[in-house]
Amino acid sequence: MNERYSGPQIVLHWLSAVLVICTLSLPYAQDLLADLLGGSGDVFTLHKSLGLSILLLTVLRLLLRARHGTPQRLVDSASWQRLAAKLGHAALYLLLLAMPLSGLLFGKRPVELFWLLTIDPLPVSDTTRALARQFHLTAKYLLFALILGHACMALWHHYRLRDGVLRTMLPRR
Repeated sequence: MNERYSGPQIVLHWLSAVLVICTLSLPYAQDLLADLLGGSGDVFTLHKSLGLSILLLTVLRLLLRARHGTPQRLVDSASWQRLAAKLGHAALYLLLLAMPLSGLLFGKRPVELFWLLTIDPLPVSDTTRALARQFHLTAKYLLFALILGHACMALWHHYRLRDGVLRTMLPRR
């Protein structure tokens, strides 16, 4: 078992973090970015494109995690810490998969993937669209909370426990 996450795992983690923050921020920055991007519709084109990119990155991250596992020092943690970490990571991964999928489900118009490729709306009932929309809009708050908790726990490990857990996900110096 490794002492650190693999290089690709680290790169995909931090790339995902940046994309998630950007994607979650875009709807709130719509007024600021609409002129820059050519209108509010283009803000949501970028939001949806980034969301689908996160979906792809999350699948890749899960495949890499299955192949490379997690660092040994995480396995050596107390059982309640391992359980909390597993539940937290599972919830994060689940939302990183479910949020883009729910966004695809509730859209009635085609999605332009980075203005290059058009994805037609999925043929689902209005009830399914409404449920997907409600899930998408509600789950973002759970995602906010999980991200904040994830960051706080990483900092707690680094500054309070000084156990090197945060360093397992940082690039080598």
